[in-house]
Amino acid sequence: MTPSGEPEAPAPASEMRLAETHGGLAPSERPVQAIPAARVLQTIDLRQDRSASVAALLVVAIVGAVIAGLWFGRFAQTESVRGIVAATGGFARIDAPRAGIVTRIDVGQGAAVRPGQTLFALRMGTATAGGESAVEAEIRNLRQTRKGLQDEIARADAFIAEATRQQEQIEADQKPFYAGLAEQTKRNQAAVEKTRATVRRVAAYVRQGDATRDLLEQHERTAFDYERQVAELQLKRMEYQRQDTERKRAFRELVVARQSQRAEAQGRIETTDSRLASLRTEALLEVQAQHAGTVLALAAKVGDSVKAGQFVAAVGDPDAAPVIVVEAPARAVGLAKVGQRVVLKYDAFPFKTFGIHHGTVSYISQAAIRGTLSEERQEGGLDPRPVPLQSAYRIEIVPDRADVDAYGERVPIRIGSTLSADIVVERRRLIDWMLDPIRALRGR
Repeated sequence: MTPSGEPEAPAPASEMRLAETHGGLAPSERPVQAIPAARVLQTIDLRQDRSASVAALLVVAIVGAVIAGLWFGRFAQTESVRGIVAATGGFARIDAPRAGIVTRIDVGQGAAVRPGQTLFALRMGTATAGGESAVEAEIRNLRQTRKGLQDEIARADAFIAEATRQQEQIEADQKPFYAGLAEQTKRNQAAVEKTRATVRRVAAYVRQGDATRDLLEQHERTAFDYERQVAELQLKRMEYQRQDTERKRAFRELVVARQSQRAEAQGRIETTDSRLASLRTEALLEVQAQHAGTVLALAAKVGDSVKAGQFVAAVGDPDAAPVIVVEAPARAVGLAKVGQRVVLKYDAFPFKTFGIHHGTVSYISQAAIRGTLSEERQEGGLDPRPVPLQSAYRIEIVPDRADVDAYGERVPIRIGSTLSADIVVERRRLIDWMLDPIRALRGR
């Protein structure tokens, strides 16, 4: 029992067995047990760990592979350009000579054409706010101007005709007037001569004393009156003739002025007609075939708006071998050369379905076929993508095959169809590509 009188808890079974073994000795009096040697000694493993060596070898192999790849590896940068399938002989590409709207197409695809035959017609000019082209507006204004000039000529002709008629009428009216004056002058002159003869007889009578001086003076006054009347008639005739001369001079001046105005108006009409003829040519331009052949492609329809230089039609021999013609920008011809391989992707046969095709460059123009390729030109040309201003060069590519495997059939490539051509513009080693920036910095 505990000092407080409570009963003690029973000892654990292990302690009871231990007490029995040692005869009930106290823990401090119990002997120390010996620990076995196997529990003290530990096994020391001296084998080498090879994982570090394997990792080092793996790193060395990877570094070596990277260096070898950089040294022997190459990469190629390509430029994708648009082109058209032409023919090796008798092919002619027809571009729109000027910007306008296709108003008429006189041939169909597959039709045979002869040299000089009209293929299509373009209406030129840029549309204004009112829906009328600038050329048509100018033609309308010129026609109105021409009508005004014609009216002016008609008025001048009417004035000249009326003035001439009036002048002829005046001259016709003056003839009897001048005839009357002449007749009256003739009678007065006859009276003067008769009166002078009477005066001479009376003067003789006066000298003989048979007549008085008053009678002589009376006959002299009568003769003087007749002479005065003759002089007045002559002065009157001269005055009328002077007035008639002035009137004729004024008439001639008016007629000459109107004739000058008429000639000027006629000259302006001729200039207007020349401009109208030029504008009609500009307003409606007919594009003709330059060579005989078959219409292989029509890239526009009536009502389409085309830009200058835009591809519209192609004429050639459908049985001729195909050749790819592309207009490549200057950046694509720097390293291009004859014999170079090119990847072809026909628009009619999507490469995701029918695969890619190949060809070989057979010709590269030595000079640019166009001065510059602008964004506007590219939108109307073979390549719809805008590019900076640069020159364009003609490249011809001979395809490896003239047909395409499509669903188990060999389908021929149609002349005039469009495509994309991937041209290698740069081929370099990877190590050079990586070291070039460093070399450039060292060069500075």
